[in-house]
Amino acid sequence: MNIRVCIYAIAILTMFSSCSKDDDPSNTIIKATSISIIKEDGTFISVFDCVNPSEKYSVLIKVEGEGSGTVKESVVPYTINGELYSMTFDRLEDQQNQINLIEGENVVQLVETGFVAKVSYIAQDDFELVE
Repeated sequence: MNIRVCIYAIAILTMFSSCSKDDDPSNTIIKATSISIIKEDGTFISVFDCVNPSEKYSVLIKVEGEGSGTVKESVVPYTINGELYSMTFDRLEDQQNQINLIEGENVVQLVETGFVAKVSYIAQDDFELVE
């Protein structure tokens, strides 16, 4: 009788300890590694660069894969000046979305990791040319 109880216990334990689909080694899980503000041509800009209001800018999210196998679709949440957005990744490829910079400091941040990129935009009419 004890052998039957042991066999049932092992069978039940095996059922409850099976891997979830997220832990499946045949899946590649996408993880965001960085966020940046870039120009339309792909050049990175920093907090010290001049912002030209006639140019177009984008948020760039770089990703890498964890695991090997089929890529599992992932949604990466990020914020622009505190407003929540997201990008959906279905392959290991960096993505970008166009943004409109506002006057003052512009902050983009990955929600899950806290990585931040900033750029300041000051309208030219706030300056006066002195000769």
